[in-house]
Amino acid sequence: MQYSFIFLVGFFIFGSTACSSSEQGVADMENKVSANDVKKEIISAEDQLIIDNYKKKINTEDLSDTEALEKVLKESLVEVNKIKNNYEREKLQLNIYSALSMYKEAYELNNKMLKDSFTIERLILQCDLVYISKRSKAEYEQCYARLAIEFRKELKGMRRSDPEYAYSEWGYLLFMYKSGHAEYQEKLKKMLDYAKDEQMKLTFENLYVLAVEQVESYKKLSQ
Repeated sequence: MQYSFIFLVGFFIFGSTACSSSEQGVADMENKVSANDVKKEIISAEDQLIIDNYKKKINTEDLSDTEALEKVLKESLVEVNKIKNNYEREKLQLNIYSALSMYKEAYELNNKMLKDSFTIERLILQCDLVYISKRSKAEYEQCYARLAIEFRKELKGMRRSDPEYAYSEWGYLLFMYKSGHAEYQEKLKKMLDYAKDEQMKLTFENLYVLAVEQVESYKKLSQ
């Protein structure tokens, strides 16, 4: 499986402080996860009713009304917790936790899901949750080191002529930089300078700025 554009998802998940944006980001991530080889149990009629009611509430809610949305999400969480299908329950729990900025709960749940069934999307989400929860610098760097390894594996199986190669290469360099290898910052700058596609360049610039902010924030925490 090629990851190329997948790592960009992590940039958008928590790019907005709005509850609806966070929830949609995680929902998009989980949709990618479900497209992979994740074994899902049969959904009972009772579980399906809870899922349908949850979706109906969210779809009919005024997402611009933050207080009302938070109230609906908190009430929905009580019902969602009753879902017996592990995959569907955890997917919705993760959405709600992230939308309500319950990042500790989101981190712990995603960590469990990651151990149950590894996917690169879940690992990316876990690294984002490590950062936003301001967990230890060691854990932050270890998570991104693991991501860099996954991208390095992909690069070895790709040709440079592959249009997605540049994205995978950027992901590898970016995650090496985030994992504590400061020398990769210069490599990122060089790749930025050589990027000719304007959309690609803009995407890389945004990701680079965010990465520098994250790395610097951990330097301050460790001082």
